[in-house]
Amino acid sequence: MAAAGAAFVDGSIIGGPAWTPGATTLFLAGERAAEAAACFAGSALATRILGAEPGQASALKMCFAGYGKGMTALLGAVLATAEQLGVRDELQQHWSRTDPELAKDAGRRVQGSARKAWRFTGEMDEIAATFREAGLPGGFHDAAAALYRRLEGYKSADAAPPLEEILAALANARQD
Repeated sequence: MAAAGAAFVDGSIIGGPAWTPGATTLFLAGERAAEAAACFAGSALATRILGAEPGQASALKMCFAGYGKGMTALLGAVLATAEQLGVRDELQQHWSRTDPELAKDAGRRVQGSARKAWRFTGEMDEIAATFREAGLPGGFHDAAAALYRRLEGYKSADAAPPLEEILAALANARQD
């Protein structure tokens, strides 16, 4: 690219739409990252320069999403499995005693992701590849992608479906 006169800056955005100053960050990496960051000076989008090595901003995004969206997929799989085995209520009660925040958030997180799951499948595939490139197994995120594919039917839903319906969709192996 440089030989052709083009410059490359690696970037990734973490956060929602940049309506509130500082709530969303554009991470940049590359020799000309400071020039790219200057384009956003004074905007609601915060910028952080990670270094001169392209790929760092993308790697950060993969790790960040690998945890957040990966954890939601794991919670969905755990809840769906517990539902299929008839122990979801007991699991929720145990979480209420041992980890009240998890008990409160698990179902809400799974329910909140259902209508967006179609967007996460490709990202999970990319995260799995990133893990493999770093010498780690990518199978967890391959499974997360498969789980999110099972929820693609909720893409056009007007509201989040009931948790029980989502768990049934996650348990439906015919969708893989």
